[in-house]
Amino acid sequence: MNKESISDGSLSTLEPGISSVYLCQRAHSATYSYTLDDRLQGELDDFNGEQKKQETVGAFQKIPMVMPATDILMSAQRKSRNVLPTKGIANIAKRERNKGAKQLDALMKELSVPLRTYTENFPKRRDLHPYERSLIELTFGEGYYEQVLGRVDALRKRITSVGKQHASVCAKSTTKREAEERLTEGRKKLEESFQHGKHAIDDLVNVAKALRSMPVVDLHIPTLCLVGSPNVGKSSLVRILSSGKPEVCSYPFTTRGILMGHIVSNHERFQVTDTPGLLTRHDDDRNNIERLTLAVLSYLPIAVLYVHDLSEDCGTSVADQYITYKHIKDRFGDRLWLDVISKCDLLGKKEPISFSDADDDVAQYRRLGPEGALRVSVQSEIGVKELKERVHELLTSQMARIKASKAEHETQEIGTSVL
Repeated sequence: MNKESISDGSLSTLEPGISSVYLCQRAHSATYSYTLDDRLQGELDDFNGEQKKQETVGAFQKIPMVMPATDILMSAQRKSRNVLPTKGIANIAKRERNKGAKQLDALMKELSVPLRTYTENFPKRRDLHPYERSLIELTFGEGYYEQVLGRVDALRKRITSVGKQHASVCAKSTTKREAEERLTEGRKKLEESFQHGKHAIDDLVNVAKALRSMPVVDLHIPTLCLVGSPNVGKSSLVRILSSGKPEVCSYPFTTRGILMGHIVSNHERFQVTDTPGLLTRHDDDRNNIERLTLAVLSYLPIAVLYVHDLSEDCGTSVADQYITYKHIKDRFGDRLWLDVISKCDLLGKKEPISFSDADDDVAQYRRLGPEGALRVSVQSEIGVKELKERVHELLTSQMARIKASKAEHETQEIGTSVL
């Protein structure tokens, strides 16, 4: 997600209406001991189709371009005025009412057809991958996406109703003057109706821009996800590991969205994502920026590179980093995992934020970090080569997991088709 598309401030205004993100549990087909009839088989095929839809991402890149409301109206006005009466009508009154009815019908269609296209081609949230569903919720707020599409469809229905009504009235005109007056009145009513609801289209334009700017994650390519407290050095590591070029600054929450990059190692292509920093607090109290990180951890088949700053140069105490780390490790410990202690060249050079540790685990964490953690300094290039080697090993293992999962899924599909 480009940080320009959804600002920190705009996200925070949506925050009170956002509910927590819940992990989507998928149903598994039961084994049947009898032959399915055509109706049940059709339902099963529909179910499998829904499963396949939810197993892929990238729907946001397929949404249609949305024309601004002003452009739709101007185009409709121009095209409808060019509509001519049916050839061969000699009577002036009949010809005029024919032209008026046809132009009103054309104006109605030119205004309503684009709206129908949008409502039909924007993805239904229930068909999206859980990761993309969570992005919609965290970006716009609960129900906003459906609300905007609903308003656009309501506008389409209103335009269709008004257009049919006035085209019918115009078609019943008995004189040329009456037909002209009813055409003028019909145009006015249609344009007023459209203008009254045009804000829904403008809102849809903004929704489309935000969705298309979101990063695409290929579920079949191993993905390295960098996680940690704010300003611990995640973005700096992304820069040395991948093609991603996040902004690197010495203040917290530089990363306000999900940034994707790519790693090419030994002729293999991998993905790497930088995520917003996590503060030390309960998940229900997290803001939408932090919840983006939890969405990646919850819904994508990622390997975790957790970054620690024991120098406390990040501004977060070691004790608070430890609490956050333990929480994330306990919750997502089934992921492939690599711990990295960043800014290791600063260790011992700065006074710690907190001078005493009542907890022995925190004291040990302060001295050594997590067991097996790799010490790295981007500035001094300490441990960088080993980091790249360890990351390649991690992603290779992740590739093996993905292939095993895919093979298991294909086996289940074969078993289902046999039934």
